[in-house]
Amino acid sequence: MGLAAVTAVAGGAILTMVADTMIPEAFDEAHLAIGLILLVGFLGAFSLSVSDR
Repeated sequence: MGLAAVTAVAGGAILTMVADTMIPEAFDEAHLAIGLILLVGFLGAFSLSVSDR
């Protein structure tokens, strides 16, 4: 489970970088909160997929 959590956080970081590049308007308005929102969303999806098992 530890490795999976680290991988999920790394995936969230990649999503944050993609959002920074692809959605600059979001970063203009919310800046750092967008990265945290993406990370929380990604970790939420990860926990739902793990809890299904």
